[in-house]
Amino acid sequence: MAFVSACTSSPSEAPKASSHEMFLTDSLKKVVSVDTVQLHEVTDELTLNGRVTFNQEQVARVFPIFGGTVTEVHAEIGDHVRKGDILATIRSGEVADYEKQGKEAEQQLIIARRNLQSVQDMYTSGMASERDILQAKQELSNAEAEAKRISEIFSIYHISGKSLYQVKAPVSGFIVEKNINKEMQLRSDQNDEIFIISGLENVWVMADVYESDISKVREGAPVRITTLAYPGREFTGHMDKVYHMLNEESKTMNVRVKLSNNDYLLKPGMFTNVYVQCKASDNELPRIDSHALIFEGGKNYVVTVDADGRLAVKEVDVYKQLSRDSFLSSGVSAGERILNKNALLVYNALNAD
Repeated sequence: MAFVSACTSSPSEAPKASSHEMFLTDSLKKVVSVDTVQLHEVTDELTLNGRVTFNQEQVARVFPIFGGTVTEVHAEIGDHVRKGDILATIRSGEVADYEKQGKEAEQQLIIARRNLQSVQDMYTSGMASERDILQAKQELSNAEAEAKRISEIFSIYHISGKSLYQVKAPVSGFIVEKNINKEMQLRSDQNDEIFIISGLENVWVMADVYESDISKVREGAPVRITTLAYPGREFTGHMDKVYHMLNEESKTMNVRVKLSNNDYLLKPGMFTNVYVQCKASDNELPRIDSHALIFEGGKNYVVTVDADGRLAVKEVDVYKQLSRDSFLSSGVSAGERILNKNALLVYNALNAD
């Protein structure tokens, strides 16, 4: 704490030569962190406006199979449903027709079985031919096929009897849109979905790129994403798709980032800042954390740590400064160690009278 209380350097004064030495002690290590300078290809950072949207690969749109009257609605917007859960129950005249066909098919099957048994008995007594048996077997086969067809329709359309059928969730996910209410009348030719279900384990972040910046973006570029909802937290990913078309009204091009969202922090509709890392030049320069830079008197400084733990102030020239990293053209070399946390406190202590 002694070095903290000595922070009296005036912002308008250039740093003075230290009148005493300071070392990286064990107690000081608790409040600072040390990083090793490394060479990296010089990059730039493009800031884009983005928004969280559903992953369209995980969206399921649910339509009514038959027209009718909605008797029950079992899901609301925001509910999490599993595949096979009942979303709504609908009473339909078309379902009643299938139920009638089902009963007729059952009766035809019973008749066909009895007819075959009768023909076989007659054949045994010599009153029927093999042709009669083959015909009876064919009628039984047709009756069985019709009964199976009706049974599969009941299973596919979730017909539950009494002219009712159930609308079930085709996938697991969240109800993100609902266009159905109890007692609502549905037409058989309705083209609008009654539910939209989407999984939120993965989401898309769509960002807009202005025409002047199109040459700076590429598929696979690393990105950082921040939101107003979670200040100080970053989501990282890569640009997985560039849409090579411009919106005629906004004159912007869309790019997409897929993000894992297992904790459901990112909600569709959220606005985001998307920071895209793009290539600036082929040069490799020392790269440091921007928090390690100290600006005073129109110059930039860093605090270095030598092999013996001795702390010193060095002036550096900044080639390019980004929100997170800075590239230096001179002052430090690759392999040197610098402070990148609470460096200003140590800097002030080193330059105190």
